[in-house]
Amino acid sequence: MFKMIFVYPYKRKTNDFCISQSIRLVKKYFPESTIYTVGDKVEGINNIPFVESSIIKGSNVTAKMLHCATLFDKFVYMNDDFFINKRLDFNQTLKGSENLERKEGKASIAWNQASDNTKHFLEFNNYSITTYECHQPVLFDSKKLINTFKNIDWKSNDHFLKSLYFNINTPKKSLEIDNVKLKEPNISKANFYLTLYGCLSIGQGFLNKKGVEFIKSL
Repeated sequence: MFKMIFVYPYKRKTNDFCISQSIRLVKKYFPESTIYTVGDKVEGINNIPFVESSIIKGSNVTAKMLHCATLFDKFVYMNDDFFINKRLDFNQTLKGSENLERKEGKASIAWNQASDNTKHFLEFNNYSITTYECHQPVLFDSKKLINTFKNIDWKSNDHFLKSLYFNINTPKKSLEIDNVKLKEPNISKANFYLTLYGCLSIGQGFLNKKGVEFIKSL
């Protein structure tokens, strides 16, 4: 395994609690790793300055990841609300058990548009349409990432970075998982995800007193 490089595309929210806790766990379980934020800074962490230029959130994230691909051979794509432990195996790619589909009434307009655009591109080019939108960290190969997006109009269209990359670059080893994002502090399910998959993601509703104490205890 290469020396781990973890990259967080980051735009500051109300505070740094989630990303600080996420980084704490990276340091705990992957102590030889190097960690970067791309965009806003987090105290004590390497930062790669980046000025966002798009009104499309996903396009800004993709721009940041493509910039990182010019700096590193491989890197782990993280979000500030991802929490991991030693059970996370970067030799296999975590994916959903279903294909990309709209979630009418359950997802935002932007999310559904990203799903449509990603699915249509993949189908038109005869790729599989498995969803990789499970709120999980993934390992990117930089050359493959750059080549993947050379012929995709990602700057002006909502899209799913992970689903495009992994359907075009089929992983050698993969594992089907649940969507590991929890919107409320269901501690038993949180422990289940961490035990089975080595990762967990949370929504804002998770961060009540019970949820905060759980995250601090990891």
